[in-house]
Amino acid sequence: MQAQEWAHSYRYSLKKDELARVDITSTNSGKSVKYELFFRWTLVVKDRVTLLLNYKGHPYQYVLYKKRSLDTIRVELLNDGQNKLKDKTFLILVLDKIDKKEGEVSFNLFIKDKNSRILVDFKKADK
Repeated sequence: MQAQEWAHSYRYSLKKDELARVDITSTNSGKSVKYELFFRWTLVVKDRVTLLLNYKGHPYQYVLYKKRSLDTIRVELLNDGQNKLKDKTFLILVLDKIDKKEGEVSFNLFIKDKNSRILVDFKKADK
């Protein structure tokens, strides 16, 4: 994934049940609305990671594999704007590395926001 395509990117290395947080503020329609995205991993079995994610108060559970196309999830951050092709604002979370020796799993986050509709604050993982 090329860096210039993404408005924001960040890398998290998390231990089991360590919480990562991303604060997202919509600057759309003249008023700012703040949303929070949380995620953590709970289980590693061979090359699979169970991930729990919460966005806008909605919980999701994913099983990510260390295989191409099974290592990625996409989260729509905002509804489409006036132009459905150009106004897409979404996050891609990619399983990067499973370090069983250290008990850590690394994730890369990429946010596409062509029209600068959001402000993003990546928080360090909470213990």
